[in-house]
Amino acid sequence: MRLRRVLLVPQIIRLARHAPRDVDTRWDRYWAAVDRTGDDGDVLWDASTSSEADHYLELLGTHADPQLPVVDVGCGNGRFTRVLAQRFRPAIGVDVSPHAVARARLESGSLPHLQFRVADMTAESTGRVLRSELGPCNVLVRGVLHVLAPAERRRLAANLAELLDSPGATLLVAETNHPGSLLAYLEDLGARPTSFPRALGRAITAGLPRPSPFGGDELADTFPQERWVRVRTDHDARIATVPAHRGGADSVPGLVAVLRRRSRSARSG
Repeated sequence: MRLRRVLLVPQIIRLARHAPRDVDTRWDRYWAAVDRTGDDGDVLWDASTSSEADHYLELLGTHADPQLPVVDVGCGNGRFTRVLAQRFRPAIGVDVSPHAVARARLESGSLPHLQFRVADMTAESTGRVLRSELGPCNVLVRGVLHVLAPAERRRLAANLAELLDSPGATLLVAETNHPGSLLAYLEDLGARPTSFPRALGRAITAGLPRPSPFGGDELADTFPQERWVRVRTDHDARIATVPAHRGGADSVPGLVAVLRRRSRSARSG
């Protein structure tokens, strides 16, 4: 098993050697090259299974203020935003990539109660700007934090705190938390010494950030308990990926947490 993982390295080097050097535009370059989405598509995390999205909708329906809008951070092609719009109005998908937002609008067609916009949620004051436009919001963050550096995670959390400035405003975080090495993770996603699944190979070729585990320690660092209330945490969640092999959707270990911003009076007290 260990030898097979080591044999993945030449494949990774081959795929990564064409990655663009300009890391600031890598996400937009990635989405610009996407031909199709869904289970047979180019986007690793865009599985069409509805069970995961329905679970998040149920959690937010239970814990979030239904009168507030919801913001889907890192919305990509808007798959989860469209599900959220079934209950929250409006549902606003936000992504750093203009091409992702364009695809989200295209795939959403004329569905009601949906908005999409380009914004970098790790940039200073983005949360304050959105809060001034939208008012307080509920928020979903799925599959974003595990590809950010710790400092970027904290900046994102600070922006989310601006949006969640209301007693009932609720944040749902869903992130992958693979327990093994990066090579073991790639192998679980279907990588083999002689072949890589198309969607996984595209992510490496595009130079997307390497994933890292996002578990309890990372949750505590990003959302410290003196500032955030943990409403619910599931350390044994599963995050869906597109099928690496014929026969159905795959998934990887993950963490799902429901959080609220701690009030300033509670923090000072």
